[in-house]
Amino acid sequence: MGEKDTLGATEPQANPDVTESSLATTGSGREAAQYSEPTTLVARAIFEHAPAAMLMVDQAGKIRHVNSAAEQLFGYTKETLVDEPIEILVPRDIRQRHERLRMDFMSHARSRPMAEGRRLTARKRDGTDVLVDIALSPISLETSETAVLVSILENPARERAEVAELFVNELTHRARNMFAIIGAISRQIAKNTASVADFQASLEQRLRCLSISYQVFEKEKWKAALINDLVRSQISFVVRQDTPQIEIAGPDVRLQPAPAEYLALAIHELATNAVKHGALTVPTGKVYIHWSVDEAAKLFQFHWAERNGPPVAPSERQGFGSVILKSIVPAACGGTADLAFTPIGMSWNLNAPSSILSHPE
Repeated sequence: MGEKDTLGATEPQANPDVTESSLATTGSGREAAQYSEPTTLVARAIFEHAPAAMLMVDQAGKIRHVNSAAEQLFGYTKETLVDEPIEILVPRDIRQRHERLRMDFMSHARSRPMAEGRRLTARKRDGTDVLVDIALSPISLETSETAVLVSILENPARERAEVAELFVNELTHRARNMFAIIGAISRQIAKNTASVADFQASLEQRLRCLSISYQVFEKEKWKAALINDLVRSQISFVVRQDTPQIEIAGPDVRLQPAPAEYLALAIHELATNAVKHGALTVPTGKVYIHWSVDEAAKLFQFHWAERNGPPVAPSERQGFGSVILKSIVPAACGGTADLAFTPIGMSWNLNAPSSILSHPE
């Protein structure tokens, strides 16, 4: 019924003509007088028991007859569909366009597949869309009017192929992005390590971080990651997730994959530092991990704050962790970050445009 491209833009291919006969409107109590009984019981049986969903639509675009397969496909009863415009089975956003194209088809109707090779969708009663293949076959009625027999087949094979193609494209994109991240990490580590052994240990640590974040994406079928899951995945390897020393709070929002990968690196650095040098080195220390979305300012904010830990002071040496927190992650998120060392504890604040969030379709 609905499609992404203009109906009839493809070259028509003839289908075998349907035997000229009318089909009675059954099961509705609203039989149209101009539609007489089928000329044979065979014609009626073929229509009613065909494995494909079939509809008969009159010149005005109203549904006059529905078979059982159409009921099963669309979730409507025959009584509900009869006398309704065919656009009831078309996605809402293209109904007006479909109506114009239907009228154009009726002006020079001929048997053909509907928009062959293009994406056609139909709308079910529950509001979901289904990919379909459609054939249109005009029939002449005993009233000298023309109706159209519409044959509809669900096309799960095409849907599976499209999903597979999307998955391969996304996987390719993720792999390229992963190699870019690894390249940036290795270059920065090389600048901040004095030996091959240190370089190897530091690189392996960051690769483990990436591997853990990809487990979150795998769980979400390589779509956007829940920030809560991302945070917990990155602190789990350094400290128990249920420790009372860590407070995690924020709205149930998702990050797009690319910025999520970089934020995971930042959380990894912060958690590692807290365990080695910060608030998590003492029983009284606390870590607050909060995030929020300012809808008015279109801003995503992520906060990491440590309290009640040992005295902290900025290191004179700028290590790779500082480079990640001050430069790499804010740049990847299109925002700014502030790394502060105060008497009450260390803190890191990221401000980024809310466009890095992923919104449900």
